[in-house]
Amino acid sequence: MRKDIALPVLALAGGGAWQLAAALDPETELFRSVPATPVLIGVLALLALLFLVLIQGGGKPEDYPAAFRCPSSLYMTLVTAGSLLLLAAAALGTLGFFRAFQLWRDGLGQGLPVMELLAAVLCIPSAAALILGRGHYRGGLPACYPGLTTLPGYAALPWLVGIYQEYSRDPVVLRFADMILAVVCAVLALYFAASFAFRHPRPRLCLFFSLMGIVLNLEALANGQSLFFTALTAAAVLVLLAQSWALLRTCFGPAWPECLLEDRMPSGALERAEGDNAQGGAGV
Repeated sequence: MRKDIALPVLALAGGGAWQLAAALDPETELFRSVPATPVLIGVLALLALLFLVLIQGGGKPEDYPAAFRCPSSLYMTLVTAGSLLLLAAAALGTLGFFRAFQLWRDGLGQGLPVMELLAAVLCIPSAAALILGRGHYRGGLPACYPGLTTLPGYAALPWLVGIYQEYSRDPVVLRFADMILAVVCAVLALYFAASFAFRHPRPRLCLFFSLMGIVLNLEALANGQSLFFTALTAAAVLVLLAQSWALLRTCFGPAWPECLLEDRMPSGALERAEGDNAQGGAGV
């Protein structure tokens, strides 16, 4: 089984199905009742168990460049889109803070979203993940890559605090529990991805929290969040999808063609290599 394809697709399908079945209805501000909440929680637990079973075994990369090397144009597209969403979140968060500041100055606001501003500011250096993505695609990471790997996790921490402050006063825990869990999974997935750069790799934990983060963040997208939190959530889905795909391919194969692992990969090399492999297989 091609786990590098099957598991990300399963995470996307699980998150999409959960979103359609259980997301918050923006008109009534109530959760859809079909199917029942216990059934949905059971499905989520089943997905978690399935991920835990399927990520066992495989290779164990010891360093960051080897773990996330992914010479695919689709991977680069995911990373680029995620980085652009982080920049959009930075702009939205900063504008939201200044609007809240004006209301607070006029005595109409209840407080300042400091955590949201901090998360927005940290989104800008976190978009440097695009540099890491280019290195994974082309080969040759910058010397400062260990520090760069920590930036998305630092941005996710104030995001976690900010979303808790935003929704914790709601007496209905189910309105925000999934969003809290989604951000927790994203924080842990980014933390364990960065651990490869510091010679403490945890590939199974990184894969588990990345896949669960995709499921939960996809569901959280339909919960009527602000534009700032929506942009952060969408960026998390794309980054975790790219991250899990690259690591699954490294751990479970198949190996990338040698021509794609050169430091300067020619345009269209992936398509040509796959076509050559297909012709070779047909000839056999």
